[in-house]
Amino acid sequence: MVSKCANSACSATFRYMHEGTLFHLPIESAASEKAASYDPRTLESFWLCGECSRKMTIISDTSGIVVVPLQQR
Repeated sequence: MVSKCANSACSATFRYMHEGTLFHLPIESAASEKAASYDPRTLESFWLCGECSRKMTIISDTSGIVVVPLQQR
């Protein structure tokens, strides 16, 4: 469940769907190491508040979920 802004430097709390941006990103499951016969990815939700979403986005890369400035995208 989303409760606060994904930007660790921000303390904004999630209250309304119309404020900020909600991201749904695939997350690799720990079970994928044990059984590769099914798709181990699950979607996880992340939220950036209105202020942070004007300057940042959330991406999934080899190091995990990362909040990056928009110009580095």
